[in-house]
Amino acid sequence: MAETGWVRVGLVLRRGRWGVAFTALGAVIFVAYLVYTNPFKFLAEAGRFDPLLFGSAVLLNWVGLFLLAASWHMLLRVLQVRISLWRSVQMTFVSMFVVWVLPVPSGVEIIRAYLVRDEEGSNLGKAVSSVIVNKVYYFISFGVLITLAAAVSFLGGDGTPVQPLMIWFVVLYALANTLVFGLFLTPGRLRRLYEGSPGWVRRNLLDRIYNPEIGLGGFPVFMDEIGKAMESLRGRPLENLLSLLMVGFHWSTGAVTAYLVAVSLGQRVSFWVIVLIYAVIEFIQQLNIVIPSGLGVVDAGLTGAFTVVGVPLGAVAAISLLTRLATYWFELVLCGVVSLHFGYREALEGFEGLR
Repeated sequence: MAETGWVRVGLVLRRGRWGVAFTALGAVIFVAYLVYTNPFKFLAEAGRFDPLLFGSAVLLNWVGLFLLAASWHMLLRVLQVRISLWRSVQMTFVSMFVVWVLPVPSGVEIIRAYLVRDEEGSNLGKAVSSVIVNKVYYFISFGVLITLAAAVSFLGGDGTPVQPLMIWFVVLYALANTLVFGLFLTPGRLRRLYEGSPGWVRRNLLDRIYNPEIGLGGFPVFMDEIGKAMESLRGRPLENLLSLLMVGFHWSTGAVTAYLVAVSLGQRVSFWVIVLIYAVIEFIQQLNIVIPSGLGVVDAGLTGAFTVVGVPLGAVAAISLLTRLATYWFELVLCGVVSLHFGYREALEGFEGLR
C-alpha cells in the first residue's frame, strides 16, 4: 500500500511539472505575441477606447457564465436534485476554474458530476445525465450558431475569413460530439456495450464507475439510474428548451464580447463574421489539452482571423488582448474567488461535522 501511495505521489508531481512547463510555454508564446503586435501603442492613442462599452462587454460575459450554471441547475431540478441555484453556480465556477488552470477534456462535466453526485436527491446516474445533456446542448448551440453565421455572411455578401471547408469541419465536429455524448444517454446502447465487453474490461473499467466493492451496485445499476434520469428529462420539454436557450446565450456571449470590444475601439466588423471567427477559436480551444486556456495560441488565432477581414494589426492586437481579458482573465478572477469561497465553506462544514 505504501509503495502504491508513493507511486501516485510521483505521478502527481510529474504531472504537476508538465503542467508548469506547458504554462510557461504558453506564457512565452503570449509575450512573444505581445512584443510582435504591440497593442499598447494603439490603446495609448487618445479617444481610441470606450471603457463603458468594454465594461458592458465584461458584465455581459459574466451573465453568460451565470446562465450556463442556471441551465445546468434547471436540469438538476427536473431530476429532483435538491440543490440551491447558488450552489449550482459555485460548482460550475469551481469546475471552470480548475479546467482553466489544468486543461482536461470534458473536465468541467467530470468535476460537476463529481461534486453534485452526493447532494440530496442525487445519484451518479442523475449527475452524469445532467452534465452530459448540458454538454449536448452546448454542442447543439455551437453547431446552430456557426451554421447560421455562415449562411448570413454568405447571403449578405460579407464573405468569411474562414475557409468553407473549415466551417463544415467545425459543424461536423459539433455534430459528432453531440452523437458521442448522446450514446452515454441511451441505456440500451450502454447495456449492449457492457454485455459485449470482455470480462476484464467490465471488472477493471466499467464496473469501477459504480464500484460494487465500496457498496455501490456496479455498472448495471448506473445504467438503470441513467435511464430513469433521461425519462424524467424527456417528460419536461419546456425546461429542456429553456436550458438549451440559456446555453446558447452563454455560447454567444463570447462572440458578442469580441464584437463590443471591436466597437469600443472604433472598429466595425460584421457581427456574424465575428461569430465565425469565435467559433473557430472555440474549436481550437476545445482541442487544447496542453496549454491552460490556450494562452498565447488563442490570442494569436484571434489576431490572425481579424487581420484577414482587413482590421489593422495594431487594432486587431488590441481587440484580441481586451477580448481575452474579458473572456479569460476576468472570468478566471471571478471563478477563482467563488472557488476559494466554496472551498472555505466545504472545509468549515467538514470541520463542524467532526466536532
